[in-house]
Amino acid sequence: MCAAAAVAMAALQWEMRLCFARFDGPVTPSGPADTEGGDVAAMLRGLVLATVVAAGAAWGAGATDEAREATVAKFPVRLGDQTVLYVRQGIRSFTAAERAEQLSSRLTQLANDRTITPFKVTVEETKVSSDLLVGNEVLVSVFDGDARDFAGMTRHEVAEEAARKIEAAVVRYRQERTPQALALDAAKAGAVVFVATLILLVFERLFRKGRNVILESASRELAKVESKMKYVVSAEQLRWPLLLLLRVVRFIVWIAVLYGALTIALSFFPHTRSIAHDIDTLVLAPLGQLGLGILTALPELLVVLVIAFVARWLIRGARYFFYQVQRKRITIQGFYPEWARPTQRLVTVLVLIIAVIMAYPYIPGAKSPAFQGIAIFLGLLGSLGATGVVANLINGLLITYMRSFKVGDLVKIGDVTGVVEESSLLVTRLRTAKNVSISVPNSLVLSGQVMNYSASGTPLLTTQVTIGYDTPWRQVYAMLLGAAAATDGILNDPQPFVRQTGLDDFYVRYELNFSVSDLARLPATVSALHERIQDEFNTHGVQIMSPHFVANPESPAVVPRERWHTTPAAPGDPQSPAVGT
Repeated sequence: MCAAAAVAMAALQWEMRLCFARFDGPVTPSGPADTEGGDVAAMLRGLVLATVVAAGAAWGAGATDEAREATVAKFPVRLGDQTVLYVRQGIRSFTAAERAEQLSSRLTQLANDRTITPFKVTVEETKVSSDLLVGNEVLVSVFDGDARDFAGMTRHEVAEEAARKIEAAVVRYRQERTPQALALDAAKAGAVVFVATLILLVFERLFRKGRNVILESASRELAKVESKMKYVVSAEQLRWPLLLLLRVVRFIVWIAVLYGALTIALSFFPHTRSIAHDIDTLVLAPLGQLGLGILTALPELLVVLVIAFVARWLIRGARYFFYQVQRKRITIQGFYPEWARPTQRLVTVLVLIIAVIMAYPYIPGAKSPAFQGIAIFLGLLGSLGATGVVANLINGLLITYMRSFKVGDLVKIGDVTGVVEESSLLVTRLRTAKNVSISVPNSLVLSGQVMNYSASGTPLLTTQVTIGYDTPWRQVYAMLLGAAAATDGILNDPQPFVRQTGLDDFYVRYELNFSVSDLARLPATVSALHERIQDEFNTHGVQIMSPHFVANPESPAVVPRERWHTTPAAPGDPQSPAVGT
């Protein structure tokens, strides 16, 4: 302020010197009148300049004081949940925050000392401070620096006002913690809990009645909409948004009532009043910010919701359409029913990708560096780790549209033979004759050879036996066909037949070809067929040349009928006719 005044005075002196210099100087050709007018104008300019500079200096000083008042930090002196004073100045090695903390602790200790009754604060003046005393103990000292923050008040007046505030705070602090006051607070809290419980009970009763009325009315209207939509969209699908809205309303009411009851009940007790205030600060402030953020982002969120809604109904429509194609209720020339499900999945993926691309710019925070960094990181992980997955997906689509096999077919993929249980976009699962599920990656399926035994509708299976050259092949044919005819699960149409697949050194290789009625029971059916073949050959005294024999034995290596149920085999009917007899 002094510097501004000095600048103003210097400017004024400069203008006055200029004026007197003109007045005392030589007369110009214009005459005395012109000289006098110029001098007066110079004096006026000097006065205006001095006034402007002085006003600017005063305004600057006021603005500086206001800025200083706004920037000076103040720290509260608290007693319980009360803020008694504020400390703005530090002394010596103690900061203002440390002074406020120490004063709060000392004041709480003295307030809890019930032997100090009545609690009286006196002011004692010294040369450098005004001391506030409780009895003979100094509570706090007020210095000239503390009084400087209170315009128009002396140090003694500031100390007296602080003493009165401390006394009033201690009286209230003690009164609130008496047994009578705490009992009254407990009664108030109980009343609040009772009222909140009553409100929730009444709300639940009214909510159920209102919910039933709303749903009944909505069901009638939704049934009309369903009939107009030709049952493409069911009433149940249109009903869930209404149910969701009702649940949200119920949840909000419960939370609001419980939150209000909790904060009000906690605010009655002096020990928990600060907790109630903190709950408000911790809950309402973030909720307010969240609500403000939602309102700000509401237009973009509406765009995202519209895109999600359209994508959802497109996916539902595609699912319904391809389901009808799979059930052969809708026929498309050149499009096979088994293509319906994978095509529907492909359409779903494409719709989701397009929806994400369209909605991404409207997602709140999508333009933030953190969001973009996460998106780039996820994209990098997907590109590095999904190479094999993408290859299997493409191969799975190719396998589906090549129609190499379908679920339920008996196939041989590489060295694995089994019934197709599942043909997904990634793997093909087979159930082998040993009832083992094997997953074959689609990349191996497409790169290898696939044999489909069910392509003609009924798979043809085989089993082999080796019989010596001394047994007529016609007898072997009859025994094998008889065993097949007596085995449950083997079809008569197409009829089983026998082929000779090899003439080896010591035996002839016979192959029995047959079909089964249930591929799911293939292991059990093949096992029963082998049992019948053994019984048939043993009955007719023909030995099966496996394992190999170096020379023919003196008697055929067969099991006579009387030994078929040797211990521990279960006894059976030894007179039951042999197969083929």
